[in-house]
Amino acid sequence: MNKPLVTICIPNYNYGHYLGHCLDSVLAQTYDNIEVIFSDNNSTDASYKIAFSYLAKFDEKGIHFRINRNKRNLGSDMNSQVCSRLAEGDYVYTLASDDAINPHFLERTISLLEEHRNVSCVMVNREEIDEQGNITKVVPFYNKSCVIPGESQAAVFMMAGIAIPAQRIVRRSISPKIRSYERVWNVAGDWYNNFLYACAGDIAYIKEDLVQYRVHSGNETSVSEDNLMGITEHYQLIHSFVELSKVFGFQKPIDRYTEAIEHLGDMCLRYAHKMLVNKKRNIAKKYLQLAPVYHPGIELTEKYLELQDISMTDNESDMIEKLEKYDRFHVDKRMISYDPPEGYVAL
Repeated sequence: MNKPLVTICIPNYNYGHYLGHCLDSVLAQTYDNIEVIFSDNNSTDASYKIAFSYLAKFDEKGIHFRINRNKRNLGSDMNSQVCSRLAEGDYVYTLASDDAINPHFLERTISLLEEHRNVSCVMVNREEIDEQGNITKVVPFYNKSCVIPGESQAAVFMMAGIAIPAQRIVRRSISPKIRSYERVWNVAGDWYNNFLYACAGDIAYIKEDLVQYRVHSGNETSVSEDNLMGITEHYQLIHSFVELSKVFGFQKPIDRYTEAIEHLGDMCLRYAHKMLVNKKRNIAKKYLQLAPVYHPGIELTEKYLELQDISMTDNESDMIEKLEKYDRFHVDKRMISYDPPEGYVAL
């Protein structure tokens, strides 16, 4: 019991189908000083009942398992904040109820946090798991495990969010430093919080796959892509990062402002391609219309013109053939790991 207490927050909404897998992965942790806070966002499925069925299992392991249920759906960001405000641990970890963690996740990350007291947050690599349980490997973002100065990592966050909540664990003592800058977002809260953690201290990265991220049609990422909420909030997000950089005296993120805005145009092309693959032609056309707003001139590029041509193709077999040709010449998925940014220390 001389180990620091870790709070695992599990926000949930209608993920009863995956909840058992998630809770079993928490029970399998090799680190044993844990409290778990499950917060149900007024689900309409069996989630709440499933959570209660695990009370005895957590009690047998000596783990305090608190179950909360909101009277109404508060939204994803607010439900996560409800969990966090109830946390008493030295470290706080948020695990979506459709995701799962490697048995050694806490043991590895807490050891690093205890050794490096200047680190505010540890990020790990993930693998993806689909609705049938099939696992896909994800290329690590960085090519080595390391500790990165906060300002240098904040500059990277201008371009990429890197880590979903399940990929990061946070030192709770940094909360007073960033509390007044916390905001509620519809879908961009995870990325915003990553930037805040970089403002509060250094960021550590472990390149091992210690998390399973669930990919399915019902997750919030898919919904925000269909209604364009994600891309439009990310525009606001970049401007928020600039303002935070001014407050914390960071220049490196500000220097990447123009590049970050233009990158949103590239993101629009990736989403347009994804929508065409999923036969959502009208949504793809909206992304194509939006791309030049963020990145003037992108409408003249080969990728844009090919996607525009595909979006105008009425014959389904011709459309499939053009998509296959596009996929052969254009890779939208990141295939390489990057060198860590300036000032990093290898682990």
